[in-house]
Amino acid sequence: MQFPEHLQLLIGDRGHESPLPAYLESPTWIVDKAWDKFMEVANNSLNAYMMYCEKNHLPHSYLLGLDILVMGQIDPNNHKKVVDIRPTLLEGPCCNSYPACPNLWASRLYGQLKHTGHNPDVVEYPTHPEKILDKIATLFQNIWMEKGDSSRKPVVAVFTRPYDLSEEETAHNLTLQKLKEYGMEGYRVTPDEKPEVRNNKLWVNGRPIDMVWRRIERIHLPGQAHPPHREYREMEWVKFYEEEFARKVVSETPNTIFINPWKIDDLRSKTIEERAFRQYEEATGIKVSRPVTLLDKEINSHSVRKLAEAGGWVMKRWNSTGGKGVFMHVNQEVGGLVATKLYNRYDGRHMLVLNKAEMEVELKKFDDFNEDTAIQQMRFVDARDLSDNKKLAYDTRINVLYDSKNKKWEFLSGMSRSVPCGPSVENGNSLLTNVSMGAEVSPLIMGHVKKGADRSEMKFGPLLTALNNGKTDVEFS
Repeated sequence: MQFPEHLQLLIGDRGHESPLPAYLESPTWIVDKAWDKFMEVANNSLNAYMMYCEKNHLPHSYLLGLDILVMGQIDPNNHKKVVDIRPTLLEGPCCNSYPACPNLWASRLYGQLKHTGHNPDVVEYPTHPEKILDKIATLFQNIWMEKGDSSRKPVVAVFTRPYDLSEEETAHNLTLQKLKEYGMEGYRVTPDEKPEVRNNKLWVNGRPIDMVWRRIERIHLPGQAHPPHREYREMEWVKFYEEEFARKVVSETPNTIFINPWKIDDLRSKTIEERAFRQYEEATGIKVSRPVTLLDKEINSHSVRKLAEAGGWVMKRWNSTGGKGVFMHVNQEVGGLVATKLYNRYDGRHMLVLNKAEMEVELKKFDDFNEDTAIQQMRFVDARDLSDNKKLAYDTRINVLYDSKNKKWEFLSGMSRSVPCGPSVENGNSLLTNVSMGAEVSPLIMGHVKKGADRSEMKFGPLLTALNNGKTDVEFS
């Protein structure tokens, strides 16, 4: 279906765009008791993040994204059974330097649902999809009132790299348009605008910038590896900013308020995040729901074999941004039956499906393992039925906003990255739900269902069905 321009989600270089597939017929519904559990997982991880920032004297971000999936693992004693079904945090606040387009994906997917005759308003959203940009603009105002000059409106900017990908470009422009509607002077910052640093501020078009929403990571700046003392070798595509400017904008702009400060990027590492969660759990006794995770000397062939006995393991290198450093290893003997029932086909990107001999070869590599890497229990993500013998594996990216006025986190928006699986699927069949790795999108409808609302459009996979019914296991025949 051709959508009107204000509802389009496009991907591809400018002038060569094509619609980004969205599974409007199969939204992800996280509602009622399941939504309560998702909120609990999110809040625990955010509390751990804030504790980490406080203990390490780091300024926290005001906008973050959380990847929380409905997952379970194989019962080692019954390979037909999935146990420990729960919302599972795969990438949390300590791994994020900016959220995934909270102002565009959710609102446009909501609009597409309405346009095609669906009713996504059967829930009480934590933030209605049509109000996301207003909440972001209010965030800018509140931070400025607290930290800036309350006698005037701030001069604001979206700081990025020159994106040809249409959805990013559109998101930036929509953000600036909304900020201007709230009376702020707004600018887009790319190399085309020839930004500079002087007088302890970022400047663009001859104007000093008071506040910035950063849509770029430090690894995208020449000479700015993170975490510290680690090299980033893929430099050939980050030269759109010069190294001298990159150094200055990170270290010499104390009078420009960044919604997501540069120093936060030092946390973007699965190994750092795991340590932050352990620190929080030790201090509070409250668990952060995530896969079993091995670090450092915990990683050896014996410990990883235990993970394999429950279905497999996932390797997450420290710089696994965008899924590029994530590799799944499925023990076919243990996980094959459940994986076939859930997905029909599972041989896509960044997946190794190992028979017994192949698994022994892979396990032997951990005899002398010495990398800055986390090894996690392979947990199997939920999938729901599509037509034509296809399944849809899905995640939930939930974006959160820190209300600086009331000192609390709020749920802002969400989308569901989705991977089609099945015998006839060519681009899919992976359990790595990242758009850059081939995933597409579905609307995420989250919140509590309104009293008396029609629930007939709500479809759930077997793991989410179990969660909705208060169960933590499901057995496949």
